[in-house]
Amino acid sequence: MKPQHILDEKLDNISFSFSMRVVESNYEGPLIRLRRTSDNTTQDFGWADNDIVDVAAIDAWRGISEVYVVIWYDQSGLGRNAVQTILNKQPRFYTDNPLIPYFQGDGNDDYLTVDTPNGIQDVTTAGNQGTVIATMRATNRNQHSFGVLTGSDRWSTHTNWGNGNLYFDPGICCNNIRFFDNRGGEAVWDIYTFVKTSTNVVARSTLVERFNGIHTTGRCSRTEDFAICWATGDGNSNYATTSFNELIMYNVDIAATQYQEIEENSKTFWGI
Repeated sequence: MKPQHILDEKLDNISFSFSMRVVESNYEGPLIRLRRTSDNTTQDFGWADNDIVDVAAIDAWRGISEVYVVIWYDQSGLGRNAVQTILNKQPRFYTDNPLIPYFQGDGNDDYLTVDTPNGIQDVTTAGNQGTVIATMRATNRNQHSFGVLTGSDRWSTHTNWGNGNLYFDPGICCNNIRFFDNRGGEAVWDIYTFVKTSTNVVARSTLVERFNGIHTTGRCSRTEDFAICWATGDGNSNYATTSFNELIMYNVDIAATQYQEIEENSKTFWGI
C-alpha cells in the first residue's frame, strides 16, 4: 500500500514538519493557531476534506478581521512548534487563494521561533548537514527568510536578497558557491530545496538543481533557535516578506530520491 500522506514513511531524521495541509497520517492535532484582530481571540484550526487547513472555517470565524499566526504546529511527532506569542511580531495569515493558504511577515519584526535546547544544532547535524524542502513565494528584499544568522556564522537563506539572488549559507559565510539568480521566482509560488551534505551545498527550485558545489568555509556554530520569516541573530533590519506555505526539515542530508519525491508531491498537491 502506498502512504496516504507524503511523510508517512519519511520521518527518520526529521527535525520538524510544518504545512498548511496534513502531511502525516498519524498526526491528529491542529495545523495552525490564529489570532483575530477584532478581539485578540485565538483558535486552533485543523484541515478540511481536501487535506488543506480549513479555510472556510477560518474565514467564518474571523469575519472581516485580519488574522495572525500564533502557532504553526509541527506534524513530525517531536512537538517542535513554530511559535510567536508577541502580538505585534506575529506574521499575517492569508486566504486570498484558498487552495494555497499562507502567512507572510511585514518585513519589520514578524517571525516564528522553533524552540529547541541547542537551537540550530538540534535541527541539523551539529550545525552542518541538513535538508529543507519548502513551498515559498519569493520577494525582493534584503531579508533573512529562515534559520539563524549572526555575522558570518549562519545556517540560513535569503529568498530573495535585494539583488534578486537566492542565497543559501549553511555554515560560515561566504562560501564560493552560495547563490543563484531567482528574479524569475519573485511573487511566484515554488518548491525550494536546500541540502548541506558533509562536503557540498545544494539548492534547487522548480524541481531543478540550481547549484551543487563544495562547501569549504566551516560549519555553523551558533546555538540560537531556528526562525521562520527571519534568521535568529543580529540581523534586526532583515526581517522577511517571504510567503510560507510548507516547511519540512531533516537533520541530515536525506537521499535525493526522498527529497525529490517530497518536491514532486508538494508541487502536484499545491498545483504550482
